[in-house]
Amino acid sequence: MSGVAGGMLSVPYDLGGMPMRDAGMSQPIPIGALASALANASPEQQRTMLGESLYPLVDQLEHESVAKVTGMLLEMDQTEVLHLLESPEALKAKVAEAIDVLRNVAQQPGTLLISWLHSH
Repeated sequence: MSGVAGGMLSVPYDLGGMPMRDAGMSQPIPIGALASALANASPEQQRTMLGESLYPLVDQLEHESVAKVTGMLLEMDQTEVLHLLESPEALKAKVAEAIDVLRNVAQQPGTLLISWLHSH
């Protein structure tokens, strides 16, 4: 399949239309290497790299809403996302917070999601 940017494969994960590599095909990127790669990447590539690192970790904590939660976390500042990748406790807390927001949004669409995104 030539012509596919970065040699990425199409898999059924949807993080705002962002293609993800199959999590089973690659090892997680060490944080130092990820930070270096991010410095030389376009914003779209940065989001993809962070998403690829974050997705399997979020999947372990919240399988049912993994794509939505990962997408929400990717809206945060890049340094905060890197912190979540380094700190399982911080990631667990932020995933729980995102799940709470999703539950509340199901009851009151629109307002809480916007306020959550602006507070992070």
